Amino acid sequence: MKRLRPLLGTWVEIGVEDVEASRAASVIERGFAAVELVHRLMSVHRPDSDLSRINHDAWRAPVTVHPWTLKTLRWALLIRAATDGLFDCALGHELGRHGLVDGHAFEGAASGSLADVGIARDGAVRLTRRIALDFGGIAKGFAVDRAIAILRAAGARRASVNAGGDLRVMGDAPQAVHVRTPSDPRGLRLAGFLTNGAIATSATDGAIDVTTRQPIRDGRIWSVIAPRCIVADALTKVVAQTGRTEAPWLARFGATVWVPPPLLATA
Repeated sequence: MKRLRPLLGTWVEIGVEDVEASRAASVIERGFAAVELVHRLMSVHRPDSDLSRINHDAWRAPVTVHPWTLKTLRWALLIRAATDGLFDCALGHELGRHGLVDGHAFEGAASGSLADVGIARDGAVRLTRRIALDFGGIAKGFAVDRAIAILRAAGARRASVNAGGDLRVMGDAPQAVHVRTPSDPRGLRLAGFLTNGAIATSATDGAIDVTTRQPIRDGRIWSVIAPRCIVADALTKVVAQTGRTEAPWLARFGATVWVPPPLLATA
């Protein structure tokens, strides 16, 4: 059974294959509930979200957040450290300035980085100055991972969660993975088959180069395969900046890069 729902600014599909029909719908609903909670916690377009409260208040006083928000932030800091700063989700100022997102969400924020973020022993978040966090490059991956964990806890052993190209598969049965590539008139390319893993795909258009603080506009598509979707999601942004398909930070997280092969010319 599969169900589709608009969340996180995209379409989210959740499917289970080994749950009896009488329970399948309720199990899928639990997965959607996890994704909905991530949406409420981490959307910068909700003034009551954890992320909005961090951006608006944490430069003045520590802000207490939900454990999931804190976990996402810790992952972001870990990946930033592993990539020597090439992954950074504190670029709200640049995203707004270049018109890549609604700038009203980051009004008044200065340019900054995750180096401006501190976490106290009690888990409260503090900013050293008024910057703007944006989890657009990591929240979908975290939501997919949480939904898979919820499905597993509910008894599913074969399931999938797809949030706008961020996909995680649970189970030993290989699942075909298709990636949407603008250069292909057919729209979708077969990337391979996935078991017990995740793949995330990002286009460079709409991303910010951390080094230059300018938009990347080369129109390329990058996919990263990793055990966790949050890792795959974040590392697509690093690969988009560097163009590297081999790197220590890929190996550290057990990740690999898939690049669409060139189309063959036809007569």
